Amino acid sequence: MKEFRFDIDESYMDRFFCPIKNKVQSIELLMNSVKYMVLNPIVQKERIQGELVLIVGKMSRLFFLTENKYFSVAFPFIVKYDEAFFFSFKNKMNIDGRLTSEVISLINDNHFQGGCCIEFAHNIVENQESNGDYYWDFIRELLFMEDGYLRCDYDEKNYNKHGRSDMHPLNHYDLFYSGNATFKLGLEGRIKPSDFIDLLNINTDCKFIR
Repeated sequence: MKEFRFDIDESYMDRFFCPIKNKVQSIELLMNSVKYMVLNPIVQKERIQGELVLIVGKMSRLFFLTENKYFSVAFPFIVKYDEAFFFSFKNKMNIDGRLTSEVISLINDNHFQGGCCIEFAHNIVENQESNGDYYWDFIRELLFMEDGYLRCDYDEKNYNKHGRSDMHPLNHYDLFYSGNATFKLGLEGRIKPSDFIDLLNINTDCKFIR
């Protein structure tokens, strides 16, 4: 299992820690993360606001860590490092800064949210001409992949707002992101980032709810 860590510059916090409520936002987070890791910036200490951790192996996940919030999503790409980071889709198509920007533009296009799929399909066909035969496979993977979203919060604001009740526990896990599926699992105390990563590590012992 390989682990790569990246300091998050304060200017990127809005891209990584905005609420995820749907598939478009999940894909955009994934694309911005690849873009950031390819860039691999050296961040001045006073500008560090969080950490991005990529772990690949049997478990392949991205972890986003700040003092009061941790969350994780599945990472479906192959990563290689040789003085720089290189990402690929099934070793068939390179994923670089240009492609990630193109995907973000594609999923935020009005045609994607519209009532007719023809224009959106036309955009995919046009993009495939410049990106190769595996482009549609790549887009389909993004649209249908299981996100595996899990968040851990220390949320004093909403805890107090709900009258310091267990309706919104001070420390909790949030499972899933869409309104119809999400729910909270309360925690008796704060956990460390390493505990959160260990929870999702399939190579370590499972945790139990007691």
